[in-house]
Amino acid sequence: SLIAMVETATQTPPIFIGKPEAIIMDKAVDHIGLQKDEVIMVGDNYDTDICSGIRNGIDSLLVLSGFTPKAAVPLLPVAPTYVLDSLDEWDFDK
Repeated sequence: SLIAMVETATQTPPIFIGKPEAIIMDKAVDHIGLQKDEVIMVGDNYDTDICSGIRNGIDSLLVLSGFTPKAAVPLLPVAPTYVLDSLDEWDFDK
């Protein structure tokens, strides 16, 4: 409702920058000087972190130590590239 109020007052549509919007991912990749195929989006929340990767052509790693439970993984509309119970399982030499 706050965004709608500002939009109405300014007659300007908002630009959403937070996850999973493309602008935040594009700027982050540009900032670190890499290409999307050289990075991976890691997170524990499918709806924000992992969807950021999926929607923006970036591999994703869902870590099940936080928000998204293991039981939800088979029901996800688009699977993350990788799913781990903990970051301790990740092979950083890949």
